[in-house]
Amino acid sequence: MGYHDITDINLSYIQHRTLQRKLRHHQDQLFERYSKLLMLRMDFSYLQDSDSHGEGDIHSTVADITLLIQRCGDINGLVGYVWVLEHTGQHGYHIHAAFYLNGQKHRRAWTVFEALRDTWEDVTWGEGHTYRCEPKEHYRVRGEWVTAYDDARGRRGMQYILSYLSKQDQKTQGVICQLSDIPAPAVSGRRRRCAISE
Repeated sequence: MGYHDITDINLSYIQHRTLQRKLRHHQDQLFERYSKLLMLRMDFSYLQDSDSHGEGDIHSTVADITLLIQRCGDINGLVGYVWVLEHTGQHGYHIHAAFYLNGQKHRRAWTVFEALRDTWEDVTWGEGHTYRCEPKEHYRVRGEWVTAYDDARGRRGMQYILSYLSKQDQKTQGVICQLSDIPAPAVSGRRRRCAISE
């Protein structure tokens, strides 16, 4: 399958359809508001030998990610986010997240990743671990790429990457997630049409 033929779902995982629809709708709404977006995929967990890994639960993990989001509200150009809680025996409770940057202000995600990584380490008292799902040559789609609202192929690629968050696996307590509010549209400018149909 070539890059031109990419599907918008990672077929390696069974999708939680309701969550998938919510995540896609949220992304579409952000594209209604911003002409270009850059998506940063990150995972947040705890160091294997830490107290937070051994004793952490749903409440403490949700409290930590909520505090991270509150503290990162002033990152220039950060316009949206989604996160989903998951659990495995090996990794304990952990968070898969996607952050949306205004593509008019950001060409690269590295400085935002550093800010989020450092803040996670701070809110977890040094027990947090972050993973940046950075693009690799062999990946089916290219991540961390500024994508315009009318780039249908690029938006399918973003949805493919996002579909990992809506997989059914590892959601032992049901779906626990948060999606950012969509900022009010600018008063001036013309309304854009969505590049991807439902």
